[in-house]
Amino acid sequence: MHKSPRESAEVANPCAQKSRRAPQKFNVCQYSAFPFDSFATAALEEHRGTKAMIAASEPHEFIPFGRQFSRGQSDRTGQPASQQGETAGIDLDLPITALREVNISDASQKEFWHISQNRKTDGKDLDYDEEIYIKGTAVVWSRGCQSQARLVQKSYQLDSPIIEAEWVTFRLQDTKGDPLEERTHQTGDAVPSICITQAAVLNVFTEGGDQFTASLPFQVSHSWSMDQGLLLERSVSNQEITSPKRESECLPTLFSLQHPLDEPAPVICKTGGVGSTKIGFMTDYSQQVIFTTSDPSLVVTFDSAMGLHTVWLLRYAAAEEICVASKILDLNTTAANHAQTPRHSYSSGTLAGLSTSAQSRLSLSSLSPSASPYRGLPSRIASPLVFSRPQSPALSVMAALSRTQSPATSALYSPASSMISPARSTWSPGGMSMTSFLNTTCGEVMEPLAPDFCLEHCWTEPVISNREGILGKATRVFLTTDICQQRYLCYLLQHRHQLKCVKFGRSNDQSHLIFGTISILMVKDAVPLQSLDMMVVLDLSNSLVLYTGLVKIGKVHVSGILPSLSSSLPRPSTPLDSPAPLTSSRPSSSAQVIMDEVVMLSPVPGFLGDSGAKLQESACSDEFSFHPGGTSSSGPTRHIIGLRDPVANRFTVELTGETMLRMSIPEVTSSPVVQMCLNALKYVLPRDMAMQLVTRWYNTHNAPGGPGSQSEGLVFAKCLLGMMGYNIEKLAVFQQQDIDSPASPAVATKKHKTSGLDEDWDYLLGSTYHRLACPTLLEPLCGAQPHALSASGDMNQAKIDTGAALFTHIPAVVFALHLIYEELKLTRFHADSAQDLATILYQVASDLKWTAYVDYYYRGHPDLHQVVRQQVSQMSPELYAQMQQPACFTSTPPSMARWLYGSLRGLPQEPYPCIDDICTTSYKIMMLYSLYLSQDISKMWNPKTSFRRLSAAGQPAKLSDARVQLDDFIRSHVDLNSAERTVLFMTTIGFTLRDLEALQLGVALPLCEAIYRCRENPPSSWPEAAYVLMKRQDLSAQARLPRDKKRRHMESSADKESKQEDDGMGHLDQELLRLRFPDDLRVQEVRRLLQSSKPARIALVQKPEVSDHEFIEEQEMRLLVVSQRTMALSIGRGMFTLCTSHPVVTEMLPIPKLNLSGRAPPSSWPSFHNGVAAGLKIAPGCSQIDSTWIVYNRPAGSELTNEHAGFLMALGLNRHLSSLSTLNVHDYLCKGHEMTSVGLLLGLAAAKRGTMDVATTKMLSIHISALLPPTSTELDIPHLVQVAAVMGIGLVYQGTAHRHIAEVLLGEIGRPPGPELENCTDRESYSLAAGLSLGMVMLGHGSNAVGLSDLNMADQLYHYMAGGYKNQPSGANKEKFKSPCYQIKEGDQVNIDVTSPGATLALGLMFFQTANRAVAQWLTAPDTQILLDFVKPDFLLLRTLSKGLVMWNEIEPNSDWIQNNVPEIVKKYAFKRNITAQEDMDIDIDLQKMSQAECNILAGACMAMGLRFAGSANNSAFQCLLHYAQRFSSLASQTISELAGKSTIDTCQNAVLLSVALVMAGTGNLEVLRFARKLHFSLSNDTSYGNHMATHMAIGLLFLGGGRYTLSTAPASIAVLICSLYPQFPVNSNDNRYHLQALRHLYVLAAEPRLILPRDVDIGKPCYAPLEIVYKETPWYEEHTVRMLAPCIIPELKHLKQISVVGPRYLTVTLDTGKNLTAIEAIFRADGTLYVKQRAGHLSYAEDPKGYKSLLAQTFTHDASYQQSMDSEVIRSFTSDLAILGFSRHFCQRVDGGDESSMESLLASLLYECVTKEKPWILQSLIEVHQVINSLVGRPDTHTLWQIKLLLAYYNHAHHRIEVGGCGHTQAKGLLLSAEMGVKMKCRVENYLDAWLTADNQAQLMAYLSQGTLPETNESCRQLAKFLVYHDIPSPLQLSGIPLQVCDSLPRLHAALKDFNLPVSALMKLVTILQTAR
Repeated sequence: MHKSPRESAEVANPCAQKSRRAPQKFNVCQYSAFPFDSFATAALEEHRGTKAMIAASEPHEFIPFGRQFSRGQSDRTGQPASQQGETAGIDLDLPITALREVNISDASQKEFWHISQNRKTDGKDLDYDEEIYIKGTAVVWSRGCQSQARLVQKSYQLDSPIIEAEWVTFRLQDTKGDPLEERTHQTGDAVPSICITQAAVLNVFTEGGDQFTASLPFQVSHSWSMDQGLLLERSVSNQEITSPKRESECLPTLFSLQHPLDEPAPVICKTGGVGSTKIGFMTDYSQQVIFTTSDPSLVVTFDSAMGLHTVWLLRYAAAEEICVASKILDLNTTAANHAQTPRHSYSSGTLAGLSTSAQSRLSLSSLSPSASPYRGLPSRIASPLVFSRPQSPALSVMAALSRTQSPATSALYSPASSMISPARSTWSPGGMSMTSFLNTTCGEVMEPLAPDFCLEHCWTEPVISNREGILGKATRVFLTTDICQQRYLCYLLQHRHQLKCVKFGRSNDQSHLIFGTISILMVKDAVPLQSLDMMVVLDLSNSLVLYTGLVKIGKVHVSGILPSLSSSLPRPSTPLDSPAPLTSSRPSSSAQVIMDEVVMLSPVPGFLGDSGAKLQESACSDEFSFHPGGTSSSGPTRHIIGLRDPVANRFTVELTGETMLRMSIPEVTSSPVVQMCLNALKYVLPRDMAMQLVTRWYNTHNAPGGPGSQSEGLVFAKCLLGMMGYNIEKLAVFQQQDIDSPASPAVATKKHKTSGLDEDWDYLLGSTYHRLACPTLLEPLCGAQPHALSASGDMNQAKIDTGAALFTHIPAVVFALHLIYEELKLTRFHADSAQDLATILYQVASDLKWTAYVDYYYRGHPDLHQVVRQQVSQMSPELYAQMQQPACFTSTPPSMARWLYGSLRGLPQEPYPCIDDICTTSYKIMMLYSLYLSQDISKMWNPKTSFRRLSAAGQPAKLSDARVQLDDFIRSHVDLNSAERTVLFMTTIGFTLRDLEALQLGVALPLCEAIYRCRENPPSSWPEAAYVLMKRQDLSAQARLPRDKKRRHMESSADKESKQEDDGMGHLDQELLRLRFPDDLRVQEVRRLLQSSKPARIALVQKPEVSDHEFIEEQEMRLLVVSQRTMALSIGRGMFTLCTSHPVVTEMLPIPKLNLSGRAPPSSWPSFHNGVAAGLKIAPGCSQIDSTWIVYNRPAGSELTNEHAGFLMALGLNRHLSSLSTLNVHDYLCKGHEMTSVGLLLGLAAAKRGTMDVATTKMLSIHISALLPPTSTELDIPHLVQVAAVMGIGLVYQGTAHRHIAEVLLGEIGRPPGPELENCTDRESYSLAAGLSLGMVMLGHGSNAVGLSDLNMADQLYHYMAGGYKNQPSGANKEKFKSPCYQIKEGDQVNIDVTSPGATLALGLMFFQTANRAVAQWLTAPDTQILLDFVKPDFLLLRTLSKGLVMWNEIEPNSDWIQNNVPEIVKKYAFKRNITAQEDMDIDIDLQKMSQAECNILAGACMAMGLRFAGSANNSAFQCLLHYAQRFSSLASQTISELAGKSTIDTCQNAVLLSVALVMAGTGNLEVLRFARKLHFSLSNDTSYGNHMATHMAIGLLFLGGGRYTLSTAPASIAVLICSLYPQFPVNSNDNRYHLQALRHLYVLAAEPRLILPRDVDIGKPCYAPLEIVYKETPWYEEHTVRMLAPCIIPELKHLKQISVVGPRYLTVTLDTGKNLTAIEAIFRADGTLYVKQRAGHLSYAEDPKGYKSLLAQTFTHDASYQQSMDSEVIRSFTSDLAILGFSRHFCQRVDGGDESSMESLLASLLYECVTKEKPWILQSLIEVHQVINSLVGRPDTHTLWQIKLLLAYYNHAHHRIEVGGCGHTQAKGLLLSAEMGVKMKCRVENYLDAWLTADNQAQLMAYLSQGTLPETNESCRQLAKFLVYHDIPSPLQLSGIPLQVCDSLPRLHAALKDFNLPVSALMKLVTILQTAR
């Protein structure tokens, strides 16, 4: 946003509009010497009035919308305006002129506003204004148009006066990096915001809704927006200014802010010239910023002491500049010994004699140095700003006040660098060189104060003798660009009525800016019009004048506004005809002030040139005077007193009478064709000529009244030919157009009355003044030489005016317009414009005698010959020498159609000329055809042979951006075939479907063929735009998926039911579940099994022998069992509903009831599990889950509940608990609620898994005594909280092998009981948690962990597992456990009942997947009776499981592997009741132990297999595990099970059931569900709570996440699965002795979404689609393919190579796991959505399950005889595409007889072809092909014939080359244009032309070939042209040297015309004609 001081005090962001050029009304100070000429000019102006001015739009009264809104707010509340926040303290009726005098510190009267163009970048081309209105302490932000509706976006009310409010774009980037890291450009995401600056506080409101309040460490005087953030000017107190200080004590005044939460960083200033460079901070209090801009990033400052303006370039600071500025060093060592001089030495003229270039760089070697104040200072200086700002949007106001009490001392560390104005400086001579400095360390730079930006000096205005101090400050600064793209920096000195303009531009190497000299315009006000490259100024006569750069275009007529002249205007001291311009190197006393008419270019009559400029010096007559006041019939006359608020082409004028008007200036042109012509002519013409052309056109086009009924193109043609010197009225082409399109009398009359141009000319030509002043006026205006005209005396004989502005440039103009003509012919929408342009070109080419061009235009438009042939040329041959022949001119006219035709035929082509940025379509088409048609990509593109770039007049040569893109593209895509290269490059250069549809048929169809060849199976790594181009909506939607921030959340129909009866499962995606399980009601059954909100029914029948009392007891016992089952349901329900809900942030999360109606023992854990299940419904990625919402769900009252504790743990498992603030965490823990502490610790640890987060580690360590210092106070921590903390440590340090943590956890496994009561209960769960935690920390590291070898960890774990003597405690535990426990009697042996489970699993996890044979041998089950006696049978399960973890890769999915884990002795004696004498080899065999051992070993092996194949749905593993589950189930019902015991059988059965559920996780397998349901309904009295828990966990795993989730087998996932599925389940709901129940939920960390849900992209609904999964090759199997029907769960990506959608019904989608991993992960995050597109001739699987209906389409594909006999009902049977059905219904209905019947048959044939061959998108093009053939006869031009030629050339020549060479491996179904249609098209054309070729017409053809004679009639001309074009007959000029009379045979003719590469068919036609002619 561009700002200036006047705008910031009154109005920021000016608005702009466009004007038209008109004759000037001269300043009164210029008339002095020529009263006669002045009188004549005044008479002319009096006659014409304002009719020759530029007409602005109808003005609308402008009132800031914020003012109206504030007033409306006041009226609605009924309070006075002074009491309203928005309008407090200001009179709304105060005139604007009075506002200028308001003191900025007077908040009660402060009112200002900023207006800018719409800042939205959503791709919509909306043109409206945005306004920020500031008044007092209120800000109103609104959008809309002044003439239409406006809407308030936001309104803000603050509590202190506002200094500034503006739009600022901050950027989210990492600001914690190295401050010395060099940055050259902005990075990070843009955050558009409104920044409201107060004295000490910054309020930032982003468009996304975020709010930041930042307290500033100093008082702010002003803020300025920049491209990278915000600039802040520190307020300087009077005491700082007046108190004498050394420069070292001056604090910086300019700071930058890249983000509201950053610290304000001082800005570096860098000045200097060749040989010296100075770096420091801005500390000069007299320097004030008055303007900033972002393109380029410039800052303009004003030195109030010197009265000079300086321009700086704002950029990121370099690393060395940061170091130097922070060290306060000087880069230039040559200044070290300079003597100290007075401060203001510059003002004495030190730089007065410098050259312009030296001043523009402002060498500081001449500035006054002083002694360095920093010698001897310490390297690090204390800073009040060295603090860490809290990362919170709302900062403490008290903190801000404490920092802002002393602005002089708190802005920066002191002392600081002394950076001041480049105009007066005091520098430190004591410095070091850059080289020596860089050799020192930069480590002492204070990071909070590291500067971010550097102001590099660019230019300072020259010193003037009469300095004005603060009065010389510019009131407005802006950038403007002229129509030739020259840029100017303009600043307005309002008190002197001067607008100073400085032209600037970048250097050739683009490294720096170069500023030119100053030019001065005498104006009162000025604003830029950015969209027009113009500016509107208010001249000294209070008239609006339009300028482009320094060139005046004309005055602007505003309806109802009169200009006024003041008689006291200053008179310039220098004559206006002085040739010396005002520059910055010449004193102003001798400078020439550029007044209105000095810079006029005289393009139209009435504009005075150099010779007419003396008219301005005459005195003003009475008739020309302007009266400053007066009264009209409508009221007092209003005059313009100021301009403001420019936006695009709109601006506001301030009027007398306290009003403002909003108006707009018209565009340069509304026609894109005229704009192209102007751009091309500006490119080839010199800049002054281009300026004249555009100026004249602008005035002609935008004069009041407009061009009447004439088209804009016709007006432009007349204007252009007039500037060439043509007599327009004598040209037959315009006379013919006037006859063809006559205007109605009403229009003509209106035109005459409005413009009056003819009347003006008649008046002037008949006046005496014309006869006297003609030589002086006309020659500078239009180059006319009236004496030559009058001398001839023959007005009827028109002659071209050789003095016209563009006469000498006619060849260049014609050639440029010819290239535009070729450009227009490529698009179908500009065909009429191309013909109009051809008319002009034909006329001029005929006059220039360009025979080849004339013949070319004739062949394209034969009718032009009849129009122009009667025309007598206005150009004589002797004038040709006076014209400048352009270097780019070619004798043969460039033809894009001919170039394409030759390329398609494979012929070498001449380089085609191009104009950069103008002939863009031609250039793109050439590159695309070259890519598509070339077989060798390395040789395909040679810029010298393919095209020729036209050099721009006066512009530096540059390489085309598209050319650079092509070079890079070819190098990076050598592996693609030609079609793929073409399509991908179309995307690279921004070629869209709209561009393709705009091309002509013959040009577009070959490109469509390339698209068609790639459409079937395009590469999966292409950008979204490529898929859009191919009309693959499915792939384009898929490509957008990773960027979509909004997830697709399908609302199920059950949501409404869930509100009435919430069982926690009503939000499931029923649509998905119906697709996955369509054949049964398994989902409803699972929902019934897992619901806990309804009371359970006890259905018991009282037997006759049972008394009532006994029956009641039986009912109560059954109720107890049912209650236990209900309490165990929550874990399964949590699995079933995992991540399936998206909560509403304004509502609390509902937790289903746990209905335990009846008698049940009180227990807290079922409620905890219920809370976890409810919290696990929340899906990850919900950004609105923050600390506020979490606390909002806290139960009412002061008491915490167990359900909320579980809810907190669930949030941690889903990674949402990280957003809980530290204060709230502390509050939860301080409550001392045991369950809440458990849930919170585990949740936070899970959220920080594997991060080694310090804050989480500290929080967990408080609850673990072993991690506290030995001298710390012992805390009374509940045992369950200690277990949770130990487990949390393992999660936080998972996989890190952290030595200290591992050592502590190793000791905790064998922690002895304390001497008191601590550590005495449930020791097993603590030891197990320590072992599991240690296993997680050492996961997979084995004995190779660095730095842990001395701990002998494996040996110690084996000691804990197998037993032995205790080791003496060491370290902190030595004294702690010196005394024995008074409650537990333990000897000197390790209690393996406590330590063995944890140590066993720790060994397995530590050596996970290492295949360590030694450790595996430790874990192998003993094979003798004696050794088995030393191991508890249930420990064998854990040992077998751990062995499987170690030998992970050897697990096989079969029973043999499981049986191999069972020792032979166990196999022999397990479950054997009766042993014969022969078998009784050992009478000491314990059969019970053997049976228990077998059960546990088998269960452990099954668990290992289940973990190995978790989530894979491996059928072998599933069958094997299901077999063992059924075996245990049958064993339990047999009496032989007594040998093992029911407890052992149940435990093993639970383990095997969970194992098979692991394998089939997410699949909803029906067999496993039946097995689990049977256990669910098992309600025997000995069925424990743990058994039900295991059963429901198995059901939950089967339907994990509502069928969307499954399990991962990554090492981290296996570890948490072991924690969750630990086979020792609780006996009752309060049992935590062996395993903490909260750990059962850690399975969430192993769950991952792997659902593929196909979704039809056209209708947006899920559907069935076949998938093809390609497995990678592994040591166990080779690469192979598996077919699946989606929606389904796919295997883990690490096993897959490729995923494809295959089958005949949907287009192929291929996802490669190597190239498209991000896209696949995005699919999983988006609920598995994979977009698919249905083929045209097929129905979905839901509509046609077996595919029988689609067989009809396949029949039609092979048999086309039935196509024309079908109706819309038939096609409806095999397609559901609405567009196809609609077309068939409306256009393919049967009609009996006539042309409509044949058309219906044709459309039906085309439709069926497109549908059955999967190309419905090309139907329009095929219809157009037939239209082209049918229109060949009636077309007056040959344009359609060229399209047919291009199509035939492609299908007859190019297509075969592409097939053989560059596109062999693409998969496409045939061609878009069938071979039959190509033959039909060729025959139709040739038959038509052969029918014309009669004897008479052959004579005409021979006359043309031999003499160049054309036929007399239009029809004959047309037919001849078509014959010549189709057969490529050379022009007569080309055949002039060839004797056709002797070429009477085909060989001779071929030899004579071999250079023309004519086809054989054309040669045969010519031979026949020649033979006939003889």
